[in-house]
Amino acid sequence: MDNKKILRRSYQKKFDAFKKTIIDKPPQGWLKTIREFLGMTTTQLAKKLEISQPRIVAMEKNEKNIKISTMERIADALNCDFSYAIVPRENIDDIIYNQARRKAQKILNKVNKNMGLENQLAQTDDLLKDIIEELLDGNISRIWDDEE
Repeated sequence: MDNKKILRRSYQKKFDAFKKTIIDKPPQGWLKTIREFLGMTTTQLAKKLEISQPRIVAMEKNEKNIKISTMERIADALNCDFSYAIVPRENIDDIIYNQARRKAQKILNKVNKNMGLENQLAQTDDLLKDIIEELLDGNISRIWDDEE
């Protein structure tokens, strides 16, 4: 097994554990929620950050468009840590396999289209498996290419 697979599987375990701890975002957003939990006003937070109070209100209303570096500064001003992660919705190996399958199906469809003109359609199940294996062997980045 290559190092990338080992690392990928190691991170999959971390992703699985992380998913169990994910907390739903509060309806009013994290910034406002934590600020209010701390009993801090928007004016007080603005002063700590050396920005205007209306800017704090605007950020709380639209926190998903705040730069990560700004979120880190705000979290620090609130005596908090800012965390972010990109967490796969499915098992990474499943995402890779499913993409390879889609890519293989496209290749097979193209082959069958050309062979159909000659009345020689390819056996699909075994050939599909073979194409998937070939795509997954070696450099898997090609499964994401649009062209065959």
